[in-house]
Amino acid sequence: MNPTPRLRLVTDAASEPVTLADAKAYCRVDLAEDDTLITSLIKAARRHVEKETGLALLTQSWQAVYDRWPDTAPQGASTQWWDGVREGPLSALIPTGLIEIPKRPFQTVAKIELLDAYGTLNTVDPGIYFAEVSDMRGAIVRKLGQIWPVIVLSPRGAIQISFSAGFDAAPYSGVPDDLLTAVKILIKHWYDNREPASDGRLAKAPRHVDDILAYWRPRRLK
Repeated sequence: MNPTPRLRLVTDAASEPVTLADAKAYCRVDLAEDDTLITSLIKAARRHVEKETGLALLTQSWQAVYDRWPDTAPQGASTQWWDGVREGPLSALIPTGLIEIPKRPFQTVAKIELLDAYGTLNTVDPGIYFAEVSDMRGAIVRKLGQIWPVIVLSPRGAIQISFSAGFDAAPYSGVPDDLLTAVKILIKHWYDNREPASDGRLAKAPRHVDDILAYWRPRRLK
């Protein structure tokens, strides 16, 4: 069984998928008076698309935090080990399986760190694992003949995996056209319907934007 991680955004994208000039052209705006507003709408539209789909449009740095290795028993497992001083789940001694990274599109793993009972982070030897990508999803695979380091008396969130995700680092580079279109439609829709913003809300997204995003939402196996 693969445990579910807690995801933390470490560094957001350095730019936006749509430039200010292109957003203004799509909104049919020539003057500079609303540049600040449109710039904020670009970021809001990109974040809405990412939230609805679980994607990272441009390269971002993330951290996935796990309490235990995959395919190991959680606290309360019936099979125990005992070394004369301490005890714990027997399966925790021989962790197996692969680690799935849920943020898409996965790029690379920067490092894996273990937090010990004293609050010290220790980097896992990168020579014992490799990363693979399938359908934009990432997985960290333990190499044949290697084992994951044993976690004993560790605090919650003992495994911290730093990785990058995104279609590319530059605007328009690799981001699918339909997602760019969804971002532009949202920008124009919110630009043309600014009344809800007066009380801190954004107008509801148009139906056709949701139709675009539905294709990119993660699919659950029944």
